[in-house]
Amino acid sequence: MTKIPTSLWSRGSKLFGMASKVALNEIGTKLKTWESEKDRLASKLEMAHTLVKTMSELKGASMKLGQLISMDLGEYFPPEVVKILESLHQQSTFLPYSQIHEILKSELQDKLNDLKNISPEPIAAASIGQVHSATLNGEDIVIKIQYPGVAESIPSDLKMLELLLKNLAFFQGKEMDLAPFFHEVKEVLERETDYHHEALMLERYEAAFRETEFIIPRLYKEYSTSKIIIMEKINGVKLTDWIEKSFLGERQKLAHDFMTLYLKEFFQHGLVQTDPNPGNFLMASDNRMALLDFGAVKEYDKSFIDGYRRVLKSALENNIEELITTSEAIGFIDAREPEEVKKLYVSMMETLAAPFRSNLPFDFNDKNFYDLSRDQSWELTKKCRYSPPPKDLLFLHRKLGGVFFLIKKLDVKLVLKDYWHLVDN
Repeated sequence: MTKIPTSLWSRGSKLFGMASKVALNEIGTKLKTWESEKDRLASKLEMAHTLVKTMSELKGASMKLGQLISMDLGEYFPPEVVKILESLHQQSTFLPYSQIHEILKSELQDKLNDLKNISPEPIAAASIGQVHSATLNGEDIVIKIQYPGVAESIPSDLKMLELLLKNLAFFQGKEMDLAPFFHEVKEVLERETDYHHEALMLERYEAAFRETEFIIPRLYKEYSTSKIIIMEKINGVKLTDWIEKSFLGERQKLAHDFMTLYLKEFFQHGLVQTDPNPGNFLMASDNRMALLDFGAVKEYDKSFIDGYRRVLKSALENNIEELITTSEAIGFIDAREPEEVKKLYVSMMETLAAPFRSNLPFDFNDKNFYDLSRDQSWELTKKCRYSPPPKDLLFLHRKLGGVFFLIKKLDVKLVLKDYWHLVDN
């Protein structure tokens, strides 16, 4: 249990302290003559532990940033450092119940009397808030409570963290414009701290996926506010624990469910939960997947979905002229870009479309595929003069990358061509 800094001054002091430790480590790294790479790596691991400890204590923007780094920028760090950053997905720092009770009392007032058997310790703790179990009118529920000061601290936290991250030696001589990444983090955090938005998205998902293979908890709207959300408690097993004990056939079905969910979310409903954190899913006793978090849901309008569908279809059919024309029309690439850039774009799309064209099962552990698609993407980004990364794709492709990553953890293969009907519907 830890007291989470909530004021801008206390959070700033904490971040400044972390920055000072990292800076000293950086100076030592540059001045010292290392006897071996093992010693150099040990220094980097020490720095990573410092980052993780502070990010976990601060929660909010700091912790979310660390989580996103491990997912989105993992190739820029040594694997050992990425593993430490990934531990932020399981950090358990939380507020004491005395503070939680004060928040509940302020938000619910007399309605708080209707909640019984509130767990003194949270059953889950994340970057934005923590979750407690309780009962309401005899029904099992969970209460999601936002940490105080998180929403207000987003701009200041991110500004200092961006300066810090830009100066880290982790990047190993590589160059990268972090502005789009931090813009994305800010948008994600602003959305996730808007609990009215999350409650609305939960209702939308419940309507969209009613009577399907997916479990969506019921919202108790009259008890939800800007700082708390109350929903039905779903009993089940953590996704990571379930994977360890599952059989091949069960993992194969779950991989199918993940791919089906993503394609239905976007192409059928225009709603995508863009945070693929394993903690956002639970496996029920009947091996159905439950969706638990709706703070990162992004809506897409029909024109964007239809345009994206046309882009994918033209790439799948190797219709280069249509691919370029449609991509320019929806802003994926600027018409002013030189032919070299457009050829790079076509090559990247060909790489991404190939698995959906093949009759063979796709190996989600195919390192060559990931390396090639990543390298093509970065090369395209560096050479584009007029085409900023479409921010709608940043969220969408992070979710798709997360789906691929989760299926990779399941160690199964899928014939992706079999899922094309969910795209071209």
